[in-house]
Amino acid sequence: MDVVGSNPTGGSIIIKIMKECLYCGNPVKNKYCNTTCQNKHRGLTSKKEIVTITKNCEKCGTEFTQTHIKSGDMYIKRFCGDECSKSRVQTEKMNKSRSLKLSQEREIRKCECCDNTFKVLPSSKKRFCSVKCKNIAIPFSLEDSKKGGLKSSKVQSEIRRSKNEILFADLCIKNFKFVQTNEQIFNGWDADVIIHDIKIAVLWNGKWHYEKITESHSIKQVQNRDKIKINEIIKLGYKPYVIKDMGKYNPDFVKEEFSKFLKYIAGN
Repeated sequence: MDVVGSNPTGGSIIIKIMKECLYCGNPVKNKYCNTTCQNKHRGLTSKKEIVTITKNCEKCGTEFTQTHIKSGDMYIKRFCGDECSKSRVQTEKMNKSRSLKLSQEREIRKCECCDNTFKVLPSSKKRFCSVKCKNIAIPFSLEDSKKGGLKSSKVQSEIRRSKNEILFADLCIKNFKFVQTNEQIFNGWDADVIIHDIKIAVLWNGKWHYEKITESHSIKQVQNRDKIKINEIIKLGYKPYVIKDMGKYNPDFVKEEFSKFLKYIAGN
């Protein structure tokens, strides 16, 4: 830290005040004298308490130890290993629960993809008769899109959606069976509206795809990304359909574009 003082002649002088390193105590300008001291100090201050628990296996009686970081919701093992865990004695309560589940009557449901019927427990949330039908109806689930940090980018794309795009998506949802919005199913790339019934991916491109909006905005970079996205859509067997939206919220414009889209589907 610099302190400005005065000397006998009337001029000003700068006095350097040194601090001590938080780890080794050597004089420093900031908190640490180097990264080694910084890492060592942080390691000491954030050191977690390690707990070792010794107990007997509930199956074979063998004594074993479990070491973990102390926390409020520690998981305490009951068995010494997988062999004992899998071969544990089935209690009467467990057998009754299993028997009750097996004896429950199944209800008949219709598959949302192929319309075939299948039987499930009343409490089941199953919507499709097989994994194949589920993959046809919903190629990539929301759980898959969350992997690799894609969840945050999906949230951002939802925030950036224009009112025109949202209205167009609502019209598609009302007129088609399987519709998703802003799902990153094309090798990490998303589409604004994905209609799985007809395998079409709609790209609702606003003004920033065609005009420079800010100083740091690169139209060339945006359009290059659009080309890559379209190629990935085609690779997965879907048809890209681009809508150019250069204005503000306009329901009439959206309805007109939706009519054009229906004509495109019909082959007109």
